[in-house]
Amino acid sequence: MSHSVTVFLMGAAALLLAFGFVISLANSYSAKHSSGELKRVTKLLPGMNCGQCGFPGCEAYAKSLLSGSGDITLCRPGGPDLVETLSGALGVPAQRGEDYDEQLLAPRQVAFIHPSGCNGCAKCVRACKADAIEGAPKQPHSVRPEWCIGCGDCVKACPEECIEMVREAPSVRRFNWEIKSVQIAPGRR
Repeated sequence: MSHSVTVFLMGAAALLLAFGFVISLANSYSAKHSSGELKRVTKLLPGMNCGQCGFPGCEAYAKSLLSGSGDITLCRPGGPDLVETLSGALGVPAQRGEDYDEQLLAPRQVAFIHPSGCNGCAKCVRACKADAIEGAPKQPHSVRPEWCIGCGDCVKACPEECIEMVREAPSVRRFNWEIKSVQIAPGRR
């Protein structure tokens, strides 16, 4: 190999190395800023990962909010206070008119397994994120309602179609005592 070819190859290699370094820095910079924004919005959400918003967890919901495809009123556990917080953080106008009283006082939905239809395959146990389903293999399973988050993943996973979502009766034990504010609409006193 001649001296000029060697110099050319070494120069090209140095140029490619510098170019790769610049691209790496740019990628790192954009990843830090996008993940920082994602972390900030994710921390605003309740962190229950219940799926009631229609997304598979709070981080996926935060991504949809940042991309503009998600609505700020979808998080039921967050309620009206979260809508106001997200409105301020994302610069999106808060939508008025939705009645949150029903959410706060209505019974929640939990899974119920009909024992006569359950064959004990345990597919629902593997699908349950909250570990609320218990039972022995090849025996009918049951749901611990106090642990159930109402996501409905077990209903989708059950091949026997013996699981349904049922509404629990309202009780003081299940009332959301951590409500930050309840706004009374004019004329409802």
